[in-house]
Amino acid sequence: MNIETRIKNWQIVENWTEIVGKKIAQHAKATTVDTNNLFVEVDNPVWQSQLFLMKKTIIKKFKKYNVNIKDIKFRIADHQENE
Repeated sequence: MNIETRIKNWQIVENWTEIVGKKIAQHAKATTVDTNNLFVEVDNPVWQSQLFLMKKTIIKKFKKYNVNIKDIKFRIADHQENE
């Protein structure tokens, strides 16, 4: 991936909260991008499932950033906060 594409795609990570809203951003964090994918860590399987169902809607919001991201890969975060 060339540097210009990487910088463009990185906008999504930087603007994640604005794109999805504060409530979702509290449970899901955009961590990195590659050529066509955004990688997002979620705090539990329920949020993973919910966001999977919302994937197309979220990707449509990327259009205003003129990025090449075509898919979102959700994974459950390894670290859990201690209660």
